[in-house]
Amino acid sequence: MTHSFRIGFWGSGNMASAMMRGLISKNVVPAEQIYCISEFGRGAGAFAKETGTNSCGNSYQDLIEASDILVLAFKPQQLDTQAEAVASINNRLVLSILAGTNLEKLNASIPNAGTIVRTMPNTPGRIGEGMTGFCSDKDLSEDDKTILHAVLGSLGEVVEIKETLMDVHTAVAGSGPAYVFEFIAALAEAGQAEGLSKDMALQIAKQTVFGSAALAKQADEPPEELRNQVTSKGGTTQAGLEAMAASDFRKLIHNTVRAAKERSIEMGKE
Repeated sequence: MTHSFRIGFWGSGNMASAMMRGLISKNVVPAEQIYCISEFGRGAGAFAKETGTNSCGNSYQDLIEASDILVLAFKPQQLDTQAEAVASINNRLVLSILAGTNLEKLNASIPNAGTIVRTMPNTPGRIGEGMTGFCSDKDLSEDDKTILHAVLGSLGEVVEIKETLMDVHTAVAGSGPAYVFEFIAALAEAGQAEGLSKDMALQIAKQTVFGSAALAKQADEPPEELRNQVTSKGGTTQAGLEAMAASDFRKLIHNTVRAAKERSIEMGKE
């Protein structure tokens, strides 16, 4: 379903670009109803030229006036450096993807906004396979809910969560793709070290992770059961899993998520 609202992106980096591409590819809004700005107008201008969206250069006034909905997609630290500009937003639905920035700070920074929603999407949204969490400290109107699910749903799956869990959601979903990409790189590197060509090792690693993730998503069994189905007593998989256990793989992942969560909390205090 194509909607009539106009949506502006304050920032045009990787995540904002993924969101805009998702909106266009899923026909949520046509490209001509999307507006964007970026520092010095560089990224926004290039993206607009490529996709048919509208660049407002680096004019936040033009962006606000043109948009019914605003997505804050700049660096979290810029909420303070652009305080006067951000404070001029009024009577708009505002979606924030600023990592570590809580609703209390957003409300203080945008006192005249209509409704503010804190969200955290991830980069697989670029291909419609994202995972986005959101929260708001206000009851959303039916119109706002429709818009919110249309915008975020264009990226993939959407879940409403308590704000107290947003930092861990950021650590798992927002940062999680980087952990998976690192695992793919490590798996391919190991394959190459054991004799595969570089290209073949990467092809095998990518498809193995992709296929395993697709199976885990579709299967009714928990991931541990799927793991057990691959593992024969005394076999190759068991040997590999024992090596992972010896290195305390699960603790490593837990520590990784905890570090990202704590950094998200720290960013909210900066």
